[in-house]
Amino acid sequence: ERTAEGFYRIKNGLEPCIARAKAYAPFADLIWMETGTPDLALAKRFAEGVKAEFPDQMLAYNCSPSFNWKKHLDDATIAKFQRELGAMGFKFQFITLAGFHALNYSMFDLAYGYARNQMSAYVELQEREFAAEERGYTATKHQREVGAGYFDRIATTVDPTSSTTALAGSTEEGQFH
Repeated sequence: ERTAEGFYRIKNGLEPCIARAKAYAPFADLIWMETGTPDLALAKRFAEGVKAEFPDQMLAYNCSPSFNWKKHLDDATIAKFQRELGAMGFKFQFITLAGFHALNYSMFDLAYGYARNQMSAYVELQEREFAAEERGYTATKHQREVGAGYFDRIATTVDPTSSTTALAGSTEEGQFH
């Protein structure tokens, strides 16, 4: 039986998922199982089902942003969630839209603060960036991050007197140390 779009109807569930994983295991470096909620017990049953026949098979797990994590798990379980997945053989664990959520929330937060506190809101963000440099954050120097220095070197290789370089004498060079 097919859907209106032409897809075959399949029976969802753990057993068909394990069967598909085993069918692909000889050909796949990594097998990804998707769950509807963050569920260590289900992940364990899947891993055991696959690894019974393919003990070295690496597995992937989407720590999905579509889950309401606190609705399903307590803080202690959330804290150990990835370690437990790793012990089961889930070697690749990821959040599909982490950057989307981080970018959108941070921009919302900045816009909200900027509307109320004007430039002070941005300066607070900038100060947090400066403080994060000791932990390895490098994007305070945005011209460097996007490769301006590299393209400056190309420009001055072609024309040593180039007036279109970005970093030399820039506000970033002079103010961000």
